[in-house]
Amino acid sequence: MIRDMNINENEMKVNVGKIISISTVDWHGRSSHVIFFNGCSLRCSWCQNYKLLDCKRLVDIEKIEKSILDAKMFISAVVFSGGEPTMQPDGLMHLAEFIKRQGLLVGVQTNGCFPDVLRELAKKKLVDKIFLDIKASPLEPMRYSEITNANDAHIISRVIQTLHIPDIDIEVRTTIFRSLNDSLEIAKYLEEHNYNGTYVIQQGVPWNTADNKMRKEDILTREEMISIAKNINTDIGLKGIKIRTREKGEEYII
Repeated sequence: MIRDMNINENEMKVNVGKIISISTVDWHGRSSHVIFFNGCSLRCSWCQNYKLLDCKRLVDIEKIEKSILDAKMFISAVVFSGGEPTMQPDGLMHLAEFIKRQGLLVGVQTNGCFPDVLRELAKKKLVDKIFLDIKASPLEPMRYSEITNANDAHIISRVIQTLHIPDIDIEVRTTIFRSLNDSLEIAKYLEEHNYNGTYVIQQGVPWNTADNKMRKEDILTREEMISIAKNINTDIGLKGIKIRTREKGEEYII
């Protein structure tokens, strides 16, 4: 497991960006407390939280625990997001243990690049759901490396390892835009590898990205998102498809 460079055993600080006390959109059907970790191993041009990637804001872990306790009576789960939370494994593990002691569920939104961390969380029963962001077809390692600006052809092998962690609920997500939509190819891989979870196609918001050219694009409409989801079902046969849009939130399509 990678060693966490943001947390000191004596100080117990975690590099955290923002915290949402109560969210109804990060884990469908649940009210959750969302903790955004700073830092990420990838540099996707369409990232919706790009301002968190290079930030450093070390927060006492007790303050984060207090924020969870303050929200406890209004939530059923805590979701770790980012950035990439698995880059801070010590802090993530510590907080997951704390959350489970409160009788709450734990969710992790991840790019899947650190499967050993997620596997350890699953083994210790410290995570109840993994929200895995797959950005391109797992059969195209060079494209995956290119669009994530990671310059690492081995990324996809780690993402695949995460996808196949046993005995854990894994929801696959893909954010799409007019100029970037690999959802059909991803769905094909999922169908061919007997994925039986939910595949969520998320409506990317162009003006929230770091890329100046992408910011000028028109957002995909809800009707277009529905059409994309139905085409995937028709062409690939994959079921369990949802869309997530600004207009209606998360909707089950197929």
